Amino acid sequence: MNKIKYAFFATLLIGKSIAQQDLQSSNWYESNTMINPASVATEDSDYGIFTNCRFQYFVMGGQPMRTNSLIGEVKISDKQGRGNHFGLGVNASNSQTGDGYFMNTSVSIPFNYSLQVDKSSKLSIGFSPGVIMQGFSAAKQTWESQWTGLGFSSNQSLSGENLNNNFSAFDLAAGLFYQVEMNGSYFTGGFSTKHITRPKIDFSFGADRLYQLYTLHFSGDISTIRNNLRICPNILYNQSGPNRSLVMGASIDNLLDEGSKYTKLRKSKSISYGLYYRWNDAIIGTLGANLAGYKFGISFDATVSSLSNYNNSIGALEVYFKSQLNSKAQKRGKIRNLK
Repeated sequence: MNKIKYAFFATLLIGKSIAQQDLQSSNWYESNTMINPASVATEDSDYGIFTNCRFQYFVMGGQPMRTNSLIGEVKISDKQGRGNHFGLGVNASNSQTGDGYFMNTSVSIPFNYSLQVDKSSKLSIGFSPGVIMQGFSAAKQTWESQWTGLGFSSNQSLSGENLNNNFSAFDLAAGLFYQVEMNGSYFTGGFSTKHITRPKIDFSFGADRLYQLYTLHFSGDISTIRNNLRICPNILYNQSGPNRSLVMGASIDNLLDEGSKYTKLRKSKSISYGLYYRWNDAIIGTLGANLAGYKFGISFDATVSSLSNYNNSIGALEVYFKSQLNSKAQKRGKIRNLK
């Protein structure tokens, strides 16, 4: 049995450790909606779309882990309050791990309300009801009941008879998100909780519940003495039961063309590059470009933990695409999101 199969069954039988199947991305700061429902539609646009693809475990044998995510969002003005607005979106992700085709799928509908606190800050509160689905292919595995003494029988009626191959459950997330402008620099921060309902994992042998996932995040877009250069620090902290994760680092945005400041008719153009560290796990390098409202980029995780003995420090490769659109040209308020 190869390393991917071993990792799959270890996760399956341990049970609660499967909570770590939550979406992991090295580009989370490009769309905070991935980690916090309160941030949906808080960008400086009316509509937004973000898609991301991540590959892991290239050199560990078997099929690599593949994760796809898609986020769409729309801003709805609250005409009763100047600067206030609603946000509505859809957040979908799917991952597949190893030769056993272990699948983890989640679909949720994040929505929020953003309140203009003053001329330089906004506060948003959001919720995200959804469903999580997990499953695997029993036919791709071999089982003790299939052993004939000389090899494994291909009779599928003998395989995985005590396992529930698929399950689904209702899930709920909630969060807070804050934005502030200070002397030409912008900062955001937030807190969110996923798996508030603690849905059960029900493959076999009883049902364990997912740990709640707590997330703290902070981002900045800081002006410098050079008008075409901005520094963007980002920090992400996750805690799920006994499991903790901390990612921190910064990107540099190099502005090539500022674009139209008020009419939005000519979009800005820039390139960005960054370096991040996931505590006791990996060093992450990022590279991106923003061309007339369309942004795309790539990141690479270089493993620095003991796992590097098995994956040759080749952790993950990730690519993303992002687009922000306006329904009509108009001057935006002073508060905008980082990106």
